[in-house]
Amino acid sequence: MRITWLGLLMSVLFCACSEQNAGGEFFLRGQEVKIASANENLWPVFMSGDAMIATAADGGKRVGKITKNEWQKAEDLPKNDGQEDWGFVHFAQGNNGELILLNNPMSGMVINSLVKIPNADNAAILNQKKWERYDLKQLQGVRDVARGSAAISDTTILTAISYADDIKHLFSVLDFKNQKTIPLDYWPDDEALNDTARWYNYVAGCTILGNEEGKFLYLNPYANLAYIFSVDGTKVNKLCDLYSYILTETPPAERLACCTNSDRIYMLLRDSNIKGEKCNENDGYVYGNTVEVFDWEGVKQQVIHLDNYYQQIMLSGDGNTLYLLTGHSDDIIKPAIYSYDISNLEDNPMIDSIEIKKICKANIEKTIEKYGKKDFLKEGDMMVDFELYDYNDKPHHLNDFLGKGKYTILVFSDLYCGWCQKAKPYLEKFYKQNKGNFEMITVSTDKLSEWKKKPFGEVSWHEWNDHNCAIDIQKKYDAQGTPTFFVINSEGKIVKKHVGFAEQVFDEMKDIVSGK
Repeated sequence: MRITWLGLLMSVLFCACSEQNAGGEFFLRGQEVKIASANENLWPVFMSGDAMIATAADGGKRVGKITKNEWQKAEDLPKNDGQEDWGFVHFAQGNNGELILLNNPMSGMVINSLVKIPNADNAAILNQKKWERYDLKQLQGVRDVARGSAAISDTTILTAISYADDIKHLFSVLDFKNQKTIPLDYWPDDEALNDTARWYNYVAGCTILGNEEGKFLYLNPYANLAYIFSVDGTKVNKLCDLYSYILTETPPAERLACCTNSDRIYMLLRDSNIKGEKCNENDGYVYGNTVEVFDWEGVKQQVIHLDNYYQQIMLSGDGNTLYLLTGHSDDIIKPAIYSYDISNLEDNPMIDSIEIKKICKANIEKTIEKYGKKDFLKEGDMMVDFELYDYNDKPHHLNDFLGKGKYTILVFSDLYCGWCQKAKPYLEKFYKQNKGNFEMITVSTDKLSEWKKKPFGEVSWHEWNDHNCAIDIQKKYDAQGTPTFFVINSEGKIVKKHVGFAEQVFDEMKDIVSGK
């Protein structure tokens, strides 16, 4: 998961299809899901049937069976064809319960292969004999930029793909049987942005979900933007907005998370920290406990208030259990998952908002007491040193430049984080204009083998890797998203931290290193 900013501000949150609330408003108490100790450093990314699929800190994929009570020990997702490692993977659910994994080998996001797993529960996912493999290496010049896709037929999926020679397509159909893509005739009508900015704002990192009956949901996970649409040939028909916003220079504090099935769309509204306090645009992670439920006509059916604040929601295969979860948090060490029975909502009457806050606060305090506070660095603390290596495996230290009258800027970055790449030209300009006042170090969070390929070229400043995906460094500095920026003075004190890409951070860092 990469936390980034789109330079957007949610100004109006609304359902443009219908404000009808057909089924009422409810409050649900969750049941804590016991997490196997082997899963405590895994980040859940997708659910298929009874299987929870997660990403490990080293980038590997794990699969474990989940029930209302327990997430059992996750096993390694078998290598693709027994040889190929999984790189950047996103998932799609087929129209008949299949799981589709679209893979690239972490080499410039170029689509590499696709695996289709019929009747994909936990056992089927781990059984390679049930896999159908499709080689997509002929799709040169086509990059996978979506977080999720939707099946159209047995051999096609609707996804967001970036073309090397033409970026002006938000949606494309990937025909994986015949190894071809069909761009659809739709590009956001946004006169305030040029095509490159539209690509970053609307295409990169979007999610597409389907209802198995020809309707699709577009979701921008970094802002409040979601709408239902259909596809007719190569034409996209936008049916209705669920949430919208107005573009401004200020990034949003509000974001969405979503899960769907053939009947319902579940939207988690996130605008708070884990304690339920409203966030601002500079907070790296946002949480929520309110789920708005729509049908595929865009009619709001229910509003569900949950007794915990977290970041993601997932839905069981039978549609009866909603999972609220996070893989980390700003306040606790271990991940947490809560299950909620949504099979009979009418049995859960609504209680007033004050009582909801009391219950949530009690749950938060209990969780923090159980797991303890995280020991991470924040502004005002002294930096902590780690050893890293350059491309020639020469060792260096984060504190190499302390005591020399200069600032040190640390940039945690990932090769395949689109917003890290967007930040690079700004960093280049910033570095060249101000480099006499500071030293700059990129801390790579990538696998060593991929980093050494230098797929996007080298930078003008120091770029180091610790040979372990910077797992320990990220934990200590609480740099759980990329890009994350730290400014450290010559005595070693952290004077500035910023999570995510935003143009104003370069002006702020310039003022600091120039002594303003």
